[in-house]
Amino acid sequence: MKLACFFLLFTGLLQAQEVLKAVKDPTQRGTLSDQRQLVRGDTGKWNDAAMLLHTTKPQGMPLDDWMDAASEKKHAVTTADENWLLFRTRQLDDNDRVWIEKIERSGNAFTITMHEAIWQGNYFKTFTWHEVTAVNLGKLPAGDYTVTWLVKPLVFKQLEKPREAQNNYQTNWPVDDQPGEKKPVELKTKFTVQ
Repeated sequence: MKLACFFLLFTGLLQAQEVLKAVKDPTQRGTLSDQRQLVRGDTGKWNDAAMLLHTTKPQGMPLDDWMDAASEKKHAVTTADENWLLFRTRQLDDNDRVWIEKIERSGNAFTITMHEAIWQGNYFKTFTWHEVTAVNLGKLPAGDYTVTWLVKPLVFKQLEKPREAQNNYQTNWPVDDQPGEKKPVELKTKFTVQ
């Protein structure tokens, strides 16, 4: 009886939330994405709402185009395939920043936490953009999986390198970010590996 209780407790601990990757300090922001693409609004591409989807290996195309292609056609996924998550942000302004803070797994459930930091300072010249972020979950055993992508709002007024706000998007991060007033946005998707 004691052995059975120990087994159940041990199995329960195995299913606990496991942090696969996490940003430990601000200098690591942007490092949890396997690929990132900034798409300027003046290219004719616009995105009013965030979007999340699961797909397989990229076909050697820009992330934004890959996401468009993957959203049109669902593929059967096998244990031999790499599993990718593609996330497209809503349209943002040039000083705004987004980064993945944490990737967690609990059994067949993944949770990705992203921060969306919105600039509260004065604008002089601005453009809009959205980002497409790719996360490779790797090869997974057969089963049904769920993904929750949580976007937590932040606000800020100061960048590390204020004079380089537009030039160093991938490495110029907020230094005074605080929780924003908006509620977090949660997107979910499901997929099956056969």
